Amino acid sequence: MSDVVSFLTEAKENLNKCNTTLKLPLSPQSDPAYLNITVLNETILRVNGALYEYVVLGVQNVSFSGETSFKGHRITWSTPKNLTTTGGQRIDFKIYRESSLIGSLVYWYIPFQLDSYCVTIHTKSLKLPDGEIIFVFMHTGGKDLWIVMAKNKYYS
Repeated sequence: MSDVVSFLTEAKENLNKCNTTLKLPLSPQSDPAYLNITVLNETILRVNGALYEYVVLGVQNVSFSGETSFKGHRITWSTPKNLTTTGGQRIDFKIYRESSLIGSLVYWYIPFQLDSYCVTIHTKSLKLPDGEIIFVFMHTGGKDLWIVMAKNKYYS
């Protein structure tokens, strides 16, 4: 929890002090609302007044492969062997309910694009048979925060 709070604090500070000709404050796809995440405890956070359950996939130096459980789902992510010529990584996320694949998404992690901005925030909402989850990928100063969120009503 403290790692998430310190990351968000640093991201806000970077955004406030960064406005040079070399970097833009926010990347174009960024939703600044996610900078206003308030972490309430290890499993609940608030964004713009709405409560979400969450799980952290990575903070600071993230791993390009892993697995976690989140409210009855198993989320896995891995990098295929085909990397981009610019050092980017294609990261495939898969969501399982029991042994059935119920959702997936691809996230492209391309360092030079991320480092062109003080803060980048990329979100992907994924509808599942039993609700919706939101993947949030944030990057600032060479550090990352990857989390998955779900509104409480979907997983009561």
